[in-house]
Amino acid sequence: SSNFVDRVEFCRKPVWRKSILVWVLFAFVAQMSMAMPEWLVLVLGITGIVCFMLMMVPQIHKNWRSQSTDGMSLALVVMWHVSAVLSTAYFAASPNNSLAVTLSIAVFAVCCGVCEAQVVAYRPSRTNEKNSCCVVLGVSSLLHAVSAAVACALFAAFRAMPADATYVVGLVLPSILLGAGFLPQMYEFISRRSVQGYSFGVTVFDLVGSSANTAVIFGPAGVFTQEALKEAAPFLTIIAMHIVLLALAVLIKCCCSAGADTGSSKTVEVACAVAEC
Repeated sequence: SSNFVDRVEFCRKPVWRKSILVWVLFAFVAQMSMAMPEWLVLVLGITGIVCFMLMMVPQIHKNWRSQSTDGMSLALVVMWHVSAVLSTAYFAASPNNSLAVTLSIAVFAVCCGVCEAQVVAYRPSRTNEKNSCCVVLGVSSLLHAVSAAVACALFAAFRAMPADATYVVGLVLPSILLGAGFLPQMYEFISRRSVQGYSFGVTVFDLVGSSANTAVIFGPAGVFTQEALKEAAPFLTIIAMHIVLLALAVLIKCCCSAGADTGSSKTVEVACAVAEC
């Protein structure tokens, strides 16, 4: 009970007094972390790992079905790919590394490579659509080889670098890249005034996985809320960015529907005017 009181007292510091909602949220999370059983923490951990591993699969499938990557931001995929390579090397080099976490991030990097290869294979200027699968296989294999070489070099560098520098390059920078990667996709939505081409299965997997990972961080008994929030910051950022992305998609859908209805009304008016003439 003393831990819970300490966490509540932290939430009542002057910096948080301006927001009652934040105080209630912190108190709830603190209580949840004390009450969560170990089996639930394990289930949530597995859920987070699997969701992160499979996150890009819906986008790969959508690109393959349409034989196009229009609407998917290449910048988003590249930034996530770089983030995954950095994170793979970081967790592999960490003394307390988790093999499951490292493998899940490595699989995510592989999926990003496949999406990048699809951009090359499904480009509008291609002349032979039958060879697209061979192009995807060849380009993705090359990208995977380069990614593996870079990850091995980073692994050796992280082993030799100071802990602070390793933390910044291996954990902070990938988190920034993951969050910033949403911006090109948002620009893609706005510039095209359409959400076509982006698979919201990516959003579903990422939201579920990030939520599960956040719960796992707060799950063990005795976790101090301030430290847990610091560790969960990347996942909370991802959740917030997906919410913004979804809100933008809904706004674009509504605006497009309204524009379509207006256009239909004008067409009917013109048709009636022509009929009267």
